[in-house]
Amino acid sequence: MRAKSASVIAQTCRSILPVVAAALLFFGPLLFPVAEVYLLVFGMACFYAALAMAWNILALSGLYSLGHGAFFGLGAYSAIIFQQQLAFPVYAAVLAGGLVGALYGLLWGVVLKNLRGAYFALATLAALEIPRVVADNWESLTSGSMGIVGISRLPALELGLISLPVGESMRGQYYFLLGWMVLTAVVHRQALKSRWGWALQAIRDNEVAAEVLGVNVYGCRLLALGVSALLTGIAGGLYGHLMGLIEPAMVFSLQMAAYPLVLSFFGGRFQVLGPMVGALVLYPLDQLVLQPWLPQGHAAVYGLVIIFTIFFFPRGITAWLQQRHTS
Repeated sequence: MRAKSASVIAQTCRSILPVVAAALLFFGPLLFPVAEVYLLVFGMACFYAALAMAWNILALSGLYSLGHGAFFGLGAYSAIIFQQQLAFPVYAAVLAGGLVGALYGLLWGVVLKNLRGAYFALATLAALEIPRVVADNWESLTSGSMGIVGISRLPALELGLISLPVGESMRGQYYFLLGWMVLTAVVHRQALKSRWGWALQAIRDNEVAAEVLGVNVYGCRLLALGVSALLTGIAGGLYGHLMGLIEPAMVFSLQMAAYPLVLSFFGGRFQVLGPMVGALVLYPLDQLVLQPWLPQGHAAVYGLVIIFTIFFFPRGITAWLQQRHTS
């Protein structure tokens, strides 16, 4: 009886905790007098959670990219160029920047289709340098290494009768990024739980066996790469407006690929909420605790996190917590 009661309690906690966390994320800024710095930190945590889930969609197929900064940077530069030079509305320009990132991703899918494992990862790292060098040297279009400054804030988002002042208040920006994270989480869930998701799992487990069973290996992976690149490119376009400036070293960086990788591994790559949990735990911890204590060395903590996760939580903290509740 005690074991059964403990199991019921564990199951209840497992069901309630996500609801409580979601309620805090949504109602916290409304119910409590939160300083703007916390809205900024948790808003950016939502942003990086979405970026981690976008990266993880490709990783679910068994391919690990070190070059997602290419999609991020292309999305950032394309969105700003479409808006400033071609007079696109801001959100249309951001979407167009995402499509540019997706096109580059599909090009990856064609050129790198026969590469696997470390060879694919190294090729993506090399492919990151191509758009970075172009952006660094095409000064008439991108302003070169000086970057583009004076980028406007995101305008208010009209949702029927509701107007969300995204660029006018930190609270509006927070809720916008929270919504972007939720939207990306829906796509991420499809990559795990739909028929497409089961196909990706089969490919990841045994590519040859999946192909024998009728799975379109190339098509499924190409779709995963395209969706991952699209979401990453859109994130890049949003980032330019959030920061107010972009430069090649800032958006075409290895950090923009390594950071989502760390968050995904830490939270749990094969869990629906894994990358999200990783971002919502690690980013605020870094910004609010580690950076004030270790202003020069806080970034090294991410390397330690990867080592710690590999040794003690190889499936991520989300899977570990679930296992603890069920045992």
